Amino acid sequence: MSTRPPCREVEEAPDSGAPATFGQLLRAHRKQRGLSLAQLATRVHFNRGHVSKIETGKRPPSVSFAEACDRALDVGHTFAPIASALEAAARQQQGWVQPGQLPPTKRHFVGRQDFIERLDRLLQRQEESLAVPVAVINGPPGVGKTALAVQWAHRAVNEGHFPDGQLFVNLEGPEPGAAADPVDVLGDLLRAVGVPADRVPADLDQRAATLRSYLHGREVLLVLDNAADAQQISPLLPGSSGCAVVVTSRSRLPGLLSLVEPVTLPLAELRRPEAAMLIRANIGDVRADADPGAVAVLAERCGRLPLALVLAAEHIVSHQHRSADTLATELGPEQARLNLAEGDVVLRNAFATSYKALDEPSARMFRLLGRLPGHLIDANVTAATAGVTQDEASRLLRGLAGAHLIQRQDERHYFMHDLLRVYAADLARQLDGEAERAKAVRHTVEPVAVAVRPSALESLVA
Repeated sequence: MSTRPPCREVEEAPDSGAPATFGQLLRAHRKQRGLSLAQLATRVHFNRGHVSKIETGKRPPSVSFAEACDRALDVGHTFAPIASALEAAARQQQGWVQPGQLPPTKRHFVGRQDFIERLDRLLQRQEESLAVPVAVINGPPGVGKTALAVQWAHRAVNEGHFPDGQLFVNLEGPEPGAAADPVDVLGDLLRAVGVPADRVPADLDQRAATLRSYLHGREVLLVLDNAADAQQISPLLPGSSGCAVVVTSRSRLPGLLSLVEPVTLPLAELRRPEAAMLIRANIGDVRADADPGAVAVLAERCGRLPLALVLAAEHIVSHQHRSADTLATELGPEQARLNLAEGDVVLRNAFATSYKALDEPSARMFRLLGRLPGHLIDANVTAATAGVTQDEASRLLRGLAGAHLIQRQDERHYFMHDLLRVYAADLARQLDGEAERAKAVRHTVEPVAVAVRPSALESLVA
């Protein structure tokens, strides 16, 4: 039974005698209990700046925040009903429909805790700056960029952030001719927030300005998935600092820095324990415990790439294998790994989308790298092997790194993921023939691919 003293005075705004706002009511209860802003923030598990803005009326309270205040201050159902009424009133504002477009999160999401924490710091930037916080999650195909963005977005919403809604757009990059047109995307976004179809402007700039107007003063999360380039993103960016943007892309999006100051999160394959954990989560403990060694082998043969790991796990479950051993054996030949598929999701196709976006010189260089033995790519040796100048080789390798088809290790050296190397070698066999492969090997003037030191490998996936 509560022993808190009566708080009749908080039913009126301090000093004025007028009815209290939510923020004034919260401040009165907080001060009555002798709590500082920081102490209350700790109790309700929200950022101090977030609490401050609610107390000063600069930010509306979410229902989850209000419920946390009721519990922390032991005031029964004082704040939650007020927040519910405020939310209902906000939803009834003319011309605004609160969007909730986030796709469902993965049931089995493993690892990436450091990236989740870095995304959480986006919200701190939101409190401290007038600029719209933007995060770019980039990396090779199949590495789990969308899964990370959606997982974090759901967490943020559950913690009371972005109460005005969440927008999700698949921008359908990077394959040429397939990327979504910003004009069409803006039309969809405007209709999603309540703009009648006959009032959506025809012009790109007018649509962009209208979206910024509708988002002004609101707290909305915009997830732009699978972006092709910075030019595609630019018209979609909100102007209100209460909003935030998360972009996923296979590209490093050159040119974006001139528009915003993005936080960049480059994803690599999972660490070994996480990769095995993801397989276990999907196939169940019984199958995993039947042969833990096979699970570890399978994780390595999938290159610890989340898409490959999930496809392998689905194969085990759908074919009712008793353990991971059978599939690990089937994937012994490197070629077999490219054919991992369940339903219409095929690992090879995920790589093909990135390859088709390359120009011919870059595509030829990519295939060449698949013909060379080993893992470490030396820019100077590659130039000699490809028959191009060192400057041209460096330019092409930088472009492949920008598309996340290889990873840069230092000024002269690059690293290629095992599955991408197998895919490049397969393309070389199909398109270049055995004569070209023999020629490339003959022109390799030194071992291009010494095995990468374990410490270097670990640094690439850290």
